[in-house]
Amino acid sequence: MPIYTDDRYKVIIKMIEKIRPKTILEVGAFDGHRAVKMLNAAKKYNKDVKYYGFDLFENMTIDIKQSEFHSKGNVSCKQVKKRISSTDCEFELIVGNTIETLPNFKPDRPIDFVFIDGGHSLDTIASDWGNIKKIMHEGTVVVFDDYYENRNDVGCKQLI
Repeated sequence: MPIYTDDRYKVIIKMIEKIRPKTILEVGAFDGHRAVKMLNAAKKYNKDVKYYGFDLFENMTIDIKQSEFHSKGNVSCKQVKKRISSTDCEFELIVGNTIETLPNFKPDRPIDFVFIDGGHSLDTIASDWGNIKKIMHEGTVVVFDDYYENRNDVGCKQLI
């Protein structure tokens, strides 16, 4: 069931508190704020939580912003590393386009929770999902962002 407001981020934290993942993967790490919240929620239940964050960071261009319907500013990988390091959790940031980086991704532990909020184009979301499916286990929970009920040209609605 779609959630239309910023309450969706509160729901993600509630899901993490219920699922208690040891490993979180986020497509679209952006500035790391959501990563910090997810990690802080997960580490209440596990000492050894790991985060994998995928994003373009400094590689974001105006053309990519337009093709991926991205309206946010640019954030450096260094800034995000600093922010996430405050959690004292293990993490990896993977820089680049997920169409190129996710197919080659080999996590060193099972992925328990995935939040897909990267590119918003139909092709990128389909690619992200296709690659995430390859690294899931039976209990992996995946949450998609950017479900637009009144649009079929962008977001995950068509895929779902």
